[in-house]
This record gives sequence, C-alpha cells and structure tokens, in this order.
Amino acid sequence: MVPLVAQADSSNVVIYGKLYPQIGQAKTTGATRPGAPVSTLTGAPGGNNIASHTEINASNSRLGFRGSEDLGNGYKAHFQIEQRVSIDSNTGLSSARNSFVGLSGDFGLVKLGIHDSVYKSLGDGMNFLGISSGNFVSNSNILSKPAFGISKPGSFHLRPPNTILYESPKFAGFQVHAQYATDEGKTDERDPHLQSYGVIFGRGGLYVAVAHEIHTDYFGGSRNAPAALSNFTAAPDANSKDTGTRATLRYKFGNSRIEGNYAMLKYKETDGLPNRFKEYKQNAWSLGFDHRFGNWLAAISYARASADSCSLVGGAACSTSGLDGDMWSLGGSYSLSKRTSLFAMATRLTNGRSARFNNMENGSADTGADITQAALGISHSF
Repeated sequence: MVPLVAQADSSNVVIYGKLYPQIGQAKTTGATRPGAPVSTLTGAPGGNNIASHTEINASNSRLGFRGSEDLGNGYKAHFQIEQRVSIDSNTGLSSARNSFVGLSGDFGLVKLGIHDSVYKSLGDGMNFLGISSGNFVSNSNILSKPAFGISKPGSFHLRPPNTILYESPKFAGFQVHAQYATDEGKTDERDPHLQSYGVIFGRGGLYVAVAHEIHTDYFGGSRNAPAALSNFTAAPDANSKDTGTRATLRYKFGNSRIEGNYAMLKYKETDGLPNRFKEYKQNAWSLGFDHRFGNWLAAISYARASADSCSLVGGAACSTSGLDGDMWSLGGSYSLSKRTSLFAMATRLTNGRSARFNNMENGSADTGADITQAALGISHSF
C-alpha cells in the first residue's frame, strides 16, 4: 500500500485556509416609524432599532483542500473542496464554498460543482483589507442586492450549486468566463436556472471586467416584496427573468490601488396577477482606494444605490421613493508577517426611509434603519 503522504505528493494536494475572527460593536438607529409613507415595494415599517452590542464573528473563515494531476498531452485534472469554518461558534464546518472537479487543456478550464458566479467573482474584487468576504465592509451589500428586501433569491452575490463553469485561455490579455447552474427544480410551469457571463482584460496594473447574469424563475422581486404584491405562490403560471450587469475598472500604481464598479439590476415578472409585482430597476456604484506603506495598509470605500423605477401588473401606481442607500467603510491593517495581520475597521450603512440594505451578520435592520459597525480582529492565512 502506498503511504498517504506519498499519495498526497503524487497528486499535489494542498491544505489551505484563512481565519479572520473579529470582535466588534453593532447598532442601528433611525428606523422608519410605523405608519410613515414608504415605497410601494416596502412592507410596513416597524420602527425598531437594535441596541449597541458586542459580537464576535469569523465571517467567511475557511478551510480547503485542492490539487491537480498531470494527465499528459497538455491535460490536467483539478479538484477543490472548501468549507466555511465557524470558529466563533460550536457549528464547526458549515456551508460549502467553492468545491469542484475540473479539467484543463488548450481549450481552457471546465469545472463542475458549486462555485461563485462569474458576476460575483469578476467584479468588486479589491477585497477590503483582504477580509471583505462575508464581512460587513463588503460592497456587495449595496451593489448586488435589491433595496426593498433581504431574501437571497434577489441577490446577485451568489455561489450557485449544480454549476458548470468555463474559463477560456487568455488571448492578448483577454479572457472569457461562462457559467450555467442547472434547472434541477424545473416543473411544467417554471424553469429556475442561472446563466452568468463575463469578459476580463488585464495588462500591467490595469484590470477591466464586464459581467452579465440572468436568473430565470428566481422571483427576486416577488420574494422580497410584501406578500400582497407577490406572484411567487399566488400566480403559479407567472415567470421571472432577473438580470444584473456590472462593469469594473481597477488600476494598481506603486503601492496604491483604486477601483470603481457600476451595476444595473433589473427584476421582471410576466403573467402575474393584477396589481402585483411586474418590474423594478436599481442602479448602484462604488469606489474604493487602498495604499500600503511598510507593514501598514489603509483602505477606504464608498458604495451607493438608487432606485430607478418600478411597475405593477395592470399599470397601478408604483413608487420607489426612499429606496436608496449608501455605505462608507474605513479601515487599516498591520502585517505581522506575510500570513498574519491585525486589522481595525468601521462602516456606516445609511438606508433611505423605505430601504432595507443590510450588512449585519447576526439579524437584520428594520426598514429605514442606519447601521453602524466597528471591529478589531486578526487574520491568518495558511
């Protein structure tokens, strides 16, 4: 029998991970009072605020195994198994992160498994202090989600299961990505699946990406709107097609980086019932900057979303008033080594009176509530 170590060496298995627990304070203020006027797509406000309290979170701390095997003739097999590690609680390994088996060659790389969507992975990639994944400083809380609800089907920051992902070879700095998440939930009336596409150009310190994603029969509008406006269960013959389009520009010069994102989200449903959800459009953008001097890294970012329009079946009036929000983040880190750093950061997310943008890991803010968070932590990679 071949020893386990020898087997691992022959298949190039790597154990890796990143842990970044933090201790912080969180609170909300200014929730919209009951009875106050809000947008058509917003549920009745509760006026509830969350008192200042202490949290210990580990965000998307993770543990993974990956490797490859040379198959000859220019072909390689690849695998990755990655899990979130909840080191701040007793849940241990939890939800699966990017996990797949793939094959590469002159044609590019194909992966089968669960994987970040192309839309998610190509944009908003500056990674605030290297710890934005799953953290309250992530711009995805503004860029990739509708203002009027927190239900996951409305998000364009996804890691879809049952995925086939293709990454082309690079041609003169360009690369194409394409992804399809299968329709295992298909019925006679609905065909839920995801398509995600993107193009990257990179040369020197310049990075440019454009991505487009289509959610068929996810009902991101109805599943975030009040029940009285939803077609999801009330109209079994209804269908939906939600789309997200985002452009990203990043430039690195010296020890500094700057990145901008612009995103357009559209939620559209057909064959819905009268006076129920038909369409919603939202535009968002972000700007980020960081600079390294010695062992220190300083970062700042700003993201803002504004509602364009909405409509209901039959042409009834639909208001998007107050469906806006923005978020400021400021932070710094100090490297103790190449793999370990200390960090401090703070964020202020401001919701319009009808909005429910949320960046809290524990619970969610009421309609119109502004969220203030700050944290100190340590990050270690291996």
